[in-house]
Amino acid sequence: MANELFQSDRDFNDDLIEQRGMFVAQHNDLIVKADYDLSARELKIMDFLISRIKPDDKRFNVVHTSLYEIAKVLNLKRSGQSYNQISDNIRELRKKEVMILGKGEKGRSITITGWISEPTFHENGQVEIVISEKFMPFLLDLRKTGNYTQHLLFDTVKLNSKYSIRLYKLIREANKDKGRTCPILKGTPEELKTKLGAPESYSWADLRKNVINRAIDEINLEIDDMDLQLNTGKRGRSVVHVEIANAFYPRNPKQDENSTPVPMINWLEDLEDKK
Repeated sequence: MANELFQSDRDFNDDLIEQRGMFVAQHNDLIVKADYDLSARELKIMDFLISRIKPDDKRFNVVHTSLYEIAKVLNLKRSGQSYNQISDNIRELRKKEVMILGKGEKGRSITITGWISEPTFHENGQVEIVISEKFMPFLLDLRKTGNYTQHLLFDTVKLNSKYSIRLYKLIREANKDKGRTCPILKGTPEELKTKLGAPESYSWADLRKNVINRAIDEINLEIDDMDLQLNTGKRGRSVVHVEIANAFYPRNPKQDENSTPVPMINWLEDLEDKK
């Protein structure tokens, strides 16, 4: 794609709804059991697209947006260079595969798909994007399954590392009782390496230093209702078990009378109650 295509900076949809305040809801299998390698920017663009899904949608609608709108939502500088980078990210989302482990009536399965299908770019910067149909079981009719996790788009937009974004989602998924107990992500070093999309060659020392510790530091700095702490279990000198706990929960109001947890609205159920 020619770099000159998006160098003209024109504003579209200046009255757009503040997308960063929208919710991203997805099936837990997409968070816990999916194998993929996306950059932080690509993860944020997918969250942006998922946030445009309505709870009662029965199919994926075309997302009509623009490079300007995506840059604005992601807090990126408005420039021809940024727009070209976003267009490259969107093209990568079409090419990159994701494998999702599942289990149904026919036994275990693996769903393999690209993230989006056939995006259309216009010379004026507008874009049409459709999420791949293979994601329908993981993004639509989530109310029926009850097995889903949601988060604010605003949260993942603030995180700069792909590992931080993935760890953030895993901790949200671990919060199954809405903070009544301390959410804990558990697993072996190898299991966490897979869930976080870290290089297979990483030793535990590499994983802890280059992935987990850095992700924990960024999340604790940027996310209001997360205070992540790392604990390990050893057999001899080898780390065989890892736990990452969100010590923000459970909250005791007497500990900090001036602080209140960030409310997490049940996006799907609340919409149903209003009908």
